[in-house]
Amino acid sequence: MLSDLATRAAARWPQRTAVVCAGRAVTFAELRDAADAAAGELRRAGLTRGCRVVVALSDPASVLALLLATAATGAVHVLAEPELPGYAAQHLLADAAPDCVLADESSPLAAAARAQDLPVRQILPFSVPGRPDPPAPATAPIPSDPVSILYTSGSTGRPKGVVSTHANVLFCVRAIARRLRLTPDDVIGCVLPLTFDYGLYQLYLGLYSGAAVALGRGVEAGPGLARFLLRHEVTVLPSVPGLTWSLCRLAERQTRRPPLRMLTNTGAAMSPQLADRVRAAFPGIDVVAMYGLTECKRVSILLPEEWRRRPGSVGRPLDDTEVLVLCPDSGRILPPGEEGELVVRGPHLTRGYWGDPELTAHRFRRVGPAQETMLFTGDRGRVDAEGYVYVSGRDDDVYKANGFRVSAVEIALAAEDVPGVEKAHCLPARADRPARLAVVSSRPAEEIRRELTERIEWFKVPDHIQVLAALPLKPNGKTDTAALQALLTGGPA
Repeated sequence: MLSDLATRAAARWPQRTAVVCAGRAVTFAELRDAADAAAGELRRAGLTRGCRVVVALSDPASVLALLLATAATGAVHVLAEPELPGYAAQHLLADAAPDCVLADESSPLAAAARAQDLPVRQILPFSVPGRPDPPAPATAPIPSDPVSILYTSGSTGRPKGVVSTHANVLFCVRAIARRLRLTPDDVIGCVLPLTFDYGLYQLYLGLYSGAAVALGRGVEAGPGLARFLLRHEVTVLPSVPGLTWSLCRLAERQTRRPPLRMLTNTGAAMSPQLADRVRAAFPGIDVVAMYGLTECKRVSILLPEEWRRRPGSVGRPLDDTEVLVLCPDSGRILPPGEEGELVVRGPHLTRGYWGDPELTAHRFRRVGPAQETMLFTGDRGRVDAEGYVYVSGRDDDVYKANGFRVSAVEIALAAEDVPGVEKAHCLPARADRPARLAVVSSRPAEEIRRELTERIEWFKVPDHIQVLAALPLKPNGKTDTAALQALLTGGPA
């Protein structure tokens, strides 16, 4: 079970630091005890196997303890930001229909829950007094039971809840930690939101490997990033391209460097230019490219020693995982090197989308003679003869320009190859609007256009190129495409 991660970590490294946040360090033993105490409180509150519990506290260490506690009871946790805006909070609560909400009493999410007549409790795991546990439940959870519903933010539409089992999560944690070669001497610095699965899994990776996890929020994800990394002597930084650009700019202005040995990247493609800039700013650092989706957490990892031999690749699939490439028209499996839709099979495929059987049936389909369920990612790419995966874009990033199919991701990466361009994002053309390219640069748009024609075919260069001071970002570090669209068209951003 997921809660076993804390039990085993406390047995192996009881006095080592598990989590550091808000100036407080929590050991593995303290975390296990807090999770056990919180599980007792949840059972006394009547929560049992299969109940849904929204967890939305401002203290990250308490969040982790409550996630472990709900897992131990067999309940299904739904992780949410306590400051989630009203409209989004109402949607999440109405969609998840939780049996209980664990939130800070004064938080907006707690107010939204009360407005829907949902029970709200505030359990502070590290303050729960020791009391005898209630009787054990008649049926304990098993690995194939759901353990979490994680809402993922798509570029359009409402967030959808992805249902994961204990077995899904534990497989991913083991496979990722082994591939990254994490050790008890590592300090993972996480400034990403815990509601972003990339951020959340850093806590689980720390429990599995014995590494400490230093958690930062707010200014520590911006101007204070370098100080945060130095203060906690961070060795491993999970990052996204926007955060990595900021890190490089900050590092280039300072003489002291944190002891970073590895930077991992996912969420968006990292350009070769950005990877080289990281290596220049932190000599000897390992840069690790990864590819994944919330629907299966992680698909593949490119090890640092493979970068030069496999430029543009996101690595080979995890152990016990296979990536197939299917022809979008015929559905047949394509041979190595040919491009089509990437389809994933393996033990980490989640159950699908909460309360949406139609979308689940569309993305999780039965394929082949054995009718095995596989995840149709919606991403386009290819797999070479040695099994390395290359992602060229998403189906919804593809559009027609001058009669040719064009990938918005390809255009953005080409723009980031132009000297003086720090970041770029291309909004694909739609029936009601042309393609638009936004770049963060000190150079004028026409210079960037001329340089682009030297890197990609003329018909791929968008007619509309706009230079911005910065790209609008979501809390998880990805480009906020809705805000960018409004900004580029003169609407409210």
